[in-house]
Amino acid sequence: MLDTLRKPFFIVALILIALTAIVEAGSGAKLSSASMTLAGASTPGKGILSLALLDALLLFTVILIGFSIVIPERVQGRIQGIVTLIFSLLLLFGAVAMLIETFVLLTLMLSLLLAPIFGTVAYLVAFGTFQTGPARVTLGLLMTLKLAFAACLVLAHQRFLQNKGLVLLVLLSLVCTFLVSFLQGFVPRFLVSITDDIGAIVVCVVVLIFGILLLIGSIFSVIKAII
Repeated sequence: MLDTLRKPFFIVALILIALTAIVEAGSGAKLSSASMTLAGASTPGKGILSLALLDALLLFTVILIGFSIVIPERVQGRIQGIVTLIFSLLLLFGAVAMLIETFVLLTLMLSLLLAPIFGTVAYLVAFGTFQTGPARVTLGLLMTLKLAFAACLVLAHQRFLQNKGLVLLVLLSLVCTFLVSFLQGFVPRFLVSITDDIGAIVVCVVVLIFGILLLIGSIFSVIKAII
């Protein structure tokens, strides 16, 4: 595969998915401090921030594939299991932390919204002005980057399509991005903070499932390398 791999396309694909994760992490991180101070965030959304976890997993998978191409198999077997174990633990920790934080925030918003009159007013003041415009622009950029990443990956080598785990991750990344965008767009603006949080919870659950599978696989790899 190394002889027929179109390296420029593979490198571009790697850069694109790395840029995607950086945009998601950077854009969503601004909201965590801004929402509680009622300040505006340039690209808001817990949903956007949660996508960073999923695409970090996708980035890690592509990096592993790249290493498997250029690093000898005997060296790869010793290192990959340990690196994957560490990454999966960090990924699970991040997903659990975000899931708890998002669930608590969702509970708070619903409690305020359903507690008229003062609770509803407090909700509208704190969470009723979700900036859908910047979020829509960010999600559009992310979808473009992901589609370009998928195209470059296929152009790098068609055999990537035979990697069912990689294809599933790419599809889930696209579907989750669409889901977050849909949940931000189909309700009135004052409810977007709630639906966006629901989207973030769904994405975190997806990441947890893949993180657990990755952790189990890495444990077996480490045991095999030791034995």
